[in-house]
Amino acid sequence: MNTTSTFVADPAPPHLPADPPQLRFRIELDTGILSFRARDEPYAINYDAVLSAIQWGKGHTQHLHGPPSPPAPAASPPPIPLSERLQSHASYWLTMVYETRPPGGNVLTEERLAYIAKVERKIRATAGFENFCHLGVPTASLNETACRRWVPSALRDSQPPACPDMRCVPTMSLMSFEGMIRTWFVDLVNAGSKTAKAHNQTAGIEAVERRLEAIGFDETQALAMAKTLAASGWESAKVYATMPLTELLALVPAGALTRDIFHIGHEPGWFFDKWYATGESDTSRTQGVHAVALRSGFEFALPLSGYATNHDRQREQDGEYRVWAKEFTRMLEDGGEIDVGAEKVGLRVLHAGGGMSEDEAAALVLGDLLWCTAAFALVTACLLAYSRRLWWAFNAILGISLSFPVAFFFFRAASASPYVSFLNMLVPFVLIGIGCDDAMLMFDAFRAAARDEAGDGAGDEDLAPSEDAFAARYAPAAKAMLATSLTTAVAFGSNFFSYIPPVRALGMFAALTVVVNYLLVLTLLPAALCIGARGFKNTFTDAMDECLGVCTGRGYTPRTVDGSAPPTRAQKAMYSQLDTKDAEPSGGEVELSNVTRGKAGDDGEADWTEVGVHDDGFIAPSSTETKDGGGFDSSSSIVRVKKELSCSCADLNASIRAGTAAATKRLGDFVVRRKWAIIAAGVLCAVVSSVVIARSLVVAKTPPPLLREDQNLQRIQHLLFDVFYTENWSNVRVAFGIAGVDRSNADPNDPTQFGDPVWDGTFASFNDDERTQRAVLAACDAVTAGFATLRLTPSAGSSECVLQAFVRDVGGVDSVDWGPDMPAALATWSRDAGRDWRDNLGWAGEEGGSTLMFITADYFVDLHPVSSTTEEIREVHDAWEAVIADARAAMMSQLPNGSPVPVVIQACDVWNRMGVEESIGHTARISPAVSAVACSLIMLGATRSWRVTLAAVGTIIIAVLGMLAALVSLGWEFGVVEELCVTLLIGSSIDYCIHLAMAYTEEGGGGAGRDDRVKAALVHMAPTLTGAAMSTAASSAMLLACVVEVLVKIGATIVANTVVGFALSLFLFSALMAAFGD
Repeated sequence: MNTTSTFVADPAPPHLPADPPQLRFRIELDTGILSFRARDEPYAINYDAVLSAIQWGKGHTQHLHGPPSPPAPAASPPPIPLSERLQSHASYWLTMVYETRPPGGNVLTEERLAYIAKVERKIRATAGFENFCHLGVPTASLNETACRRWVPSALRDSQPPACPDMRCVPTMSLMSFEGMIRTWFVDLVNAGSKTAKAHNQTAGIEAVERRLEAIGFDETQALAMAKTLAASGWESAKVYATMPLTELLALVPAGALTRDIFHIGHEPGWFFDKWYATGESDTSRTQGVHAVALRSGFEFALPLSGYATNHDRQREQDGEYRVWAKEFTRMLEDGGEIDVGAEKVGLRVLHAGGGMSEDEAAALVLGDLLWCTAAFALVTACLLAYSRRLWWAFNAILGISLSFPVAFFFFRAASASPYVSFLNMLVPFVLIGIGCDDAMLMFDAFRAAARDEAGDGAGDEDLAPSEDAFAARYAPAAKAMLATSLTTAVAFGSNFFSYIPPVRALGMFAALTVVVNYLLVLTLLPAALCIGARGFKNTFTDAMDECLGVCTGRGYTPRTVDGSAPPTRAQKAMYSQLDTKDAEPSGGEVELSNVTRGKAGDDGEADWTEVGVHDDGFIAPSSTETKDGGGFDSSSSIVRVKKELSCSCADLNASIRAGTAAATKRLGDFVVRRKWAIIAAGVLCAVVSSVVIARSLVVAKTPPPLLREDQNLQRIQHLLFDVFYTENWSNVRVAFGIAGVDRSNADPNDPTQFGDPVWDGTFASFNDDERTQRAVLAACDAVTAGFATLRLTPSAGSSECVLQAFVRDVGGVDSVDWGPDMPAALATWSRDAGRDWRDNLGWAGEEGGSTLMFITADYFVDLHPVSSTTEEIREVHDAWEAVIADARAAMMSQLPNGSPVPVVIQACDVWNRMGVEESIGHTARISPAVSAVACSLIMLGATRSWRVTLAAVGTIIIAVLGMLAALVSLGWEFGVVEELCVTLLIGSSIDYCIHLAMAYTEEGGGGAGRDDRVKAALVHMAPTLTGAAMSTAASSAMLLACVVEVLVKIGATIVANTVVGFALSLFLFSALMAAFGD
């Protein structure tokens, strides 16, 4: 009978068309922690090297399915294509945790257990559950063709299923195994009863005791439980089938739940909090059965219907699963159906799982971004209060808003990466305030230009400066903004030296946004101010005249009204009634008349005034013309207008200006008078802060929490690692044949791109050289010999590398056909008995028929990338490095002297935590120094004074020391967030000093002394700095409302630093200038 060969290659995934142009500029928000690794540290390089090789292997290895069969005759039919059995590869895990509201209560009540069972039934009843659940097959059915792991493709998706015994595996839940628990109790009682009847009561107790000891009970536990069961009567076995579950659990001795006593394939203690499970807490003894939390788990699996394997178009399968998962996660959200019901019984239902947790985190980050609207509203209010003009505030906010999309466009185009870290969400909150600062400076320049022409007594209603006057004030304002923008951009840009990609990307994006905002403030805002002053009609007419002049070649001459500007909207709004004195205008443009204002009591003529009118409308009276008594010819058109007293803001504006001037004068007097006391206080602050930092500064041992404590994801993480006993399965991969990684084509912001593997040429001899093959086996044996020091996960059992398992299965070292035939034998074994090690072999093509490029071995250590401390991680990593050194020595012993030794490396994602810590130290040494030096050079270039620069540097040093001391005193540890904050402190604090320093420098033209220059600088800049500080603090304060804890900490730091930097600039820097300035 002809036998068809089952050597069939995995079906290659179909070629996917290229993304359409509109999708090539896609954006993906990265909320995970995988990208927060020091990419240039050795730990990350080794990790990327191994992962890149594994990715390469999946794309190049052609797996052949099934054991080898005799060669088929030439006339035999073609081989039957095989596919992975439907939903047979567990790929996703949904963890459910139930705790009481408030925490600390007892979950094990009949009402609460009944609701937990209801929740789990509801999830399993979700439409489509059977299309994603892990489908298990009874052991007896595994030999049937349609029920094997690899089945003929035609059979796999048939309806009804060709394997009828496939069922969704049970939920890993206390409620799911309740029946098995009851059966176990019944069996125990029946065994005791049978023995007691045959002998006596004591014999029955001893029989139960022996059973309990056999499954791991100690003598005390076994005897206590056996006596408890005997006391209830051996004849009551049926009672245990209906007894409440809580009463059954109360019969189990303390600490016994850490073993699989119920024969359910899982220790029951996994379901309970660790204190109840291990018996460490006395509450279960004094209060009856008492557990503060319960845990359950659901498994979901690939491949889905329509896909050949779990790797086939994996992104599409992942997308289908995530879309479906939203059906039940919607019920679990706060305020959802399950949450509402849980609250009624005093429970909180928490959940986490692959795919859905990432989506939830992304939604929370995007939700925090909505607080930007509140930040914009607050900054708009600050701009309105400062400018008292809606048009000005609107255009300032417009320019700030445009800076983000414009900067992001260039940032995204330059990086060519669709991945955006959630840290970039920080930029709008911070830059809104900084952009507002620049807008306020431009407002001041415009006002100053108007008063240069109209005189110091001119009100805000007279703000219509000529272009020349505005240009004179525009230049120094632009210079000041350039200096502050550069310092802020440098502060952010100094994070370029960070080894952590998200921190580096944040620095680049923020620096680019600062530059774009500066350019928009220099261009868009001045144009808007001029349009508002001249009026839309005049601006449009002038623009049309200019265009016509250019087109006709006759040139352009600006329209003037005898040198006066057209009336502003504010000027027109001040008048509500017209009383024509001359019947008709004589035509043409008319100059202002000599104005005589009415006085109260003058025959009801109070607040009437006379103005000249030209064709375009009103011209408000000029104070200069009034004083000079300028006259008009007889043809002038004169009108009488009545001022609208109830709507005028002139008096209010004048009052505000007067109050501000008085306050800044008093501030200047105080600083000058108390300068030495202020300087002494600053020095004392620096000394005390230095002592606090030296004594209390600690480098963070664990990563910062992503979310607030009360959030679902953060709370369940706390419970899983602090309340439950949870083993960690962090994968340590030992690899042969991999020399390194080429990242030149990898996206540093994409946590799924690792680069291209660099192969070890020495390992190539493994394919035909016996000595190299035996050397690799010796290296595996050396790793096994060091297991005692490696903190392996207890439940992982005995771990072997692929060569050790192969040698064991073929009968030992002497049974292996070493040499050129060994790789083919290894491939044949991996398709049958060694299928569990199949993915550890990386072939250049068909397995067994091409070059073996690399071998990996998987081991698991009981460490977690978040909850384990750096000291624990470093200790285990050093132990692994020592074992790898032994492995190299073992290989050398198998090779001739002087022969090259194959490369062996070990990698684990947990080691990246050490790289992050080392990167923090590296960046903390470089970034602040670069930022400080650059800011000092910018200050020196802007002021041309080394005295002023030293005073500013001294102020910033004291500000940074004070802030660090405050953070340390609050218990903050120095981690990634704090590293980022330090660089921001320098750049943002020096901005206020720059403005004061430039004002101080400008006041030195008349030979004034230090004290007078300080006073004048404070009168000129203190109001602007106050508004700038308020807007920055207001926008950053919105970060305090976020649920992303990292953003909250950064927001708190920026708000505090704004207040400290502002106060020190006004007082300490001014005092230093009064004492030591030029």
